Amino acid sequence: MNGMHVVGTAGHVDHGKSTLVHALTGIDPDRFEEEKRRGLTIDLGFAWCSLPSGREIGIVDVPGHERFIRNMLAGVGGIDAAIFVVAADEGWMPQSAEHLQILDFLDVSSGVVALTKSDIAPDIEGVAGEIRRRLSGTCLDGAAIVPVSGTTRSGLDDLLAALDDALAGIPVAPDRGRARMYVDRSFTIAGAGTVVTGTLENGSLAVGEEVEILPSHHRARIRSLQTHRRTVDLARPGSRVAANLAGLERSALARGDAIAHPGRYAPTNVFAARLRTARGMQHELTERGAYEVYVGSAETSCTIKFLSPGSSELVQIFTRRALPLAADDRFVVRDVGRSATVAGGVVLDVAPSVVRRGDSEAIQRLKAREDKSGAELAALIVAERGIVRRDELALLSGYVGDVTDPSVTTAGSFALNSGYASRLLARTLSALGSHHASNPLERGMSRNALAAQLGLDAGALDELIALWPDVVVEGSAVRLAEHGVALGPAERDAADRALDKLRAGGASPPGLRELGVPFSLAKALERAGELVVISPDIAYPADVWQSVTRRVVDLLSSTGAATVSQLREAIGTSRKYAVPLLEHLDASGITRRKGDVRELGPRA
Repeated sequence: MNGMHVVGTAGHVDHGKSTLVHALTGIDPDRFEEEKRRGLTIDLGFAWCSLPSGREIGIVDVPGHERFIRNMLAGVGGIDAAIFVVAADEGWMPQSAEHLQILDFLDVSSGVVALTKSDIAPDIEGVAGEIRRRLSGTCLDGAAIVPVSGTTRSGLDDLLAALDDALAGIPVAPDRGRARMYVDRSFTIAGAGTVVTGTLENGSLAVGEEVEILPSHHRARIRSLQTHRRTVDLARPGSRVAANLAGLERSALARGDAIAHPGRYAPTNVFAARLRTARGMQHELTERGAYEVYVGSAETSCTIKFLSPGSSELVQIFTRRALPLAADDRFVVRDVGRSATVAGGVVLDVAPSVVRRGDSEAIQRLKAREDKSGAELAALIVAERGIVRRDELALLSGYVGDVTDPSVTTAGSFALNSGYASRLLARTLSALGSHHASNPLERGMSRNALAAQLGLDAGALDELIALWPDVVVEGSAVRLAEHGVALGPAERDAADRALDKLRAGGASPPGLRELGVPFSLAKALERAGELVVISPDIAYPADVWQSVTRRVVDLLSSTGAATVSQLREAIGTSRKYAVPLLEHLDASGITRRKGDVRELGPRA
């Protein structure tokens, strides 16, 4: 199935689109009895055939009547090329113009013109000349115009050959590792369950894979896959696909939903875009207008915010329904009140911050995104943000994989702009140096405080520090690798005096506050192994603590268990000291509390 393309019909109602598809493929695209009775396509139809080169194509047949334009839009959202149909006996008509404008907005730049009913038209060349003039400057400028007749079958081979030539220059749809398929049909088959169809893009789907339904985030498993009614184990991007989903009721999804690889898309209610207005439009777009936006097979009401004063080109679009967008998606905007296609454009940012009109920096950032995709767009987003989680970067840029751009460096689950990383390291070294200078007796700066000062979360800081040999994490503290707690002469003298007084107190030492010993000094002595701090105000010199611990262990070794009162007597102190002392021993594993008694712990 490599190299498959999807082609859509377009053109005015009753110009012979369905008849032509039937003649080309042998498949009647009109599925409903009403369509056959009225000779009018109402909803999407689907067919397929092979071209002279052997290239296989899927065909989406769309309705031409203006009342069914939303169905037309649902069908052309994922096509590679168009068969633009104009009846030779009627020539150019209103829906011809609107359908061409839609193709233009969606950047469907390949296709052919089928000049249908040519067997009954008196002036083929005149109609063809008008069509060439109408196509000038549009996405189909220069497209081959082929006279055909679905009734007599004349010209069909020429049309297939012209379509083959038009598709020859279109590259195979890329597999970006993030499959998405907008649903254009969903139905239930007895004994099989829920089936959805659509045009697959951006990745492959395999039988047995789990998929995510968006925007609802329901999960389902692919029970089976078909492409052009052939059962396949793997469906590739650019294919028309029918997927049988296990574990999902049909009521859980509808046209406009998408099935996708889990975690690869984040449905959004706001996106930034470059917008183009329709040719010859009589009314300007306004921020108060009632509009609908169409992406893939999805449609939803929206409002538009213009970012550039006096210009409708750069916009933010706010949608009622969340859409699983990707950068570079194409979309169409229709005016609800006038029932007219008024604009279309390309998505530049799927998760923009809401900005005020005239924000020059935001406008320049958006302009810089134009014509960028994949790894290049990912590197630009990293440059914009400085640091981004790599899984979030895939959502924002649509690029799955490592960014090898020299401006990007990675730290665990994060991607950083190299210049930002250098500035962040400089700020970290400065913050730690200042902290050490102001707090020489502290082991380091609080990890959370440093993260807050740098504007990072603590997890990101940990992964960055792994890259920085000059920075060390110790528990909840961060320090410069060269930093060590060293007591100056004044601190040493104060420490020795405090240790003597604490030692003289035995098992009931004076409080640290009473002695005027700063807690930072006490902790520094503890790290040096000279002191054991068991509460903010109680500490024991190391030799005294060893003696007290030995008394507890000896008693419990002989009795098996003892109450606080019994242990207090063995230690030779009051309850004020015994309770925090024993709690400290519990925490260290020397003792273990069991009801109202203590027994020896695992580290005794």
